[in-house]
Amino acid sequence: MPNTDPNITAQIETFTQQLVATVEAAVAQRIQAALAGAFGVQQKRGPGRPPKQAVAHVAPVAVKKSAEKERRPKQICPVPGCKNVAAPIFGMVCRDHKNVAKSKIKKYRDARREGTVIRAPGARLATPKKAKKATPKVARARKLQGQYLGALKSLTGADRARVKQTAADKGVAEAVKLAAGIKRA
Repeated sequence: MPNTDPNITAQIETFTQQLVATVEAAVAQRIQAALAGAFGVQQKRGPGRPPKQAVAHVAPVAVKKSAEKERRPKQICPVPGCKNVAAPIFGMVCRDHKNVAKSKIKKYRDARREGTVIRAPGARLATPKKAKKATPKVARARKLQGQYLGALKSLTGADRARVKQTAADKGVAEAVKLAAGIKRA
């Protein structure tokens, strides 16, 4: 063996010992993580964001996620005759009954559980509301109002002010005619 500097030999031996210790520590840590994962024991977390996969080359353990839970059926408002969905923000009643006293709601829930239905004072049976058809006069007025607003939208400045003044003085129909004339010119 050729003569080597004892200083270099000592450095190489120190480096080799550190490398072996580091590899042994890494192997021990991987074994612990694999065992902990296999038995479902969560590892102690340190500071910072955890790595995406704590142990490389270890098959992930199948864990049932809470997001996979079955969805609960929608809860209906407990007020008798109401078919609306209850909302947690209103104390598990619908928005129409959010101001009903908690004691009354408790009675309604108890009655529902027992199978006896209490009719709330002032509550009507749930019937679908029919939309009222507008009379021809109301329909014409709505159409004219829409034309007026559409005409105003396309005008600016002094023309717009003139049309508004005409609507106030002579009526909306005259204002729509004036706006149409200004728009053409």
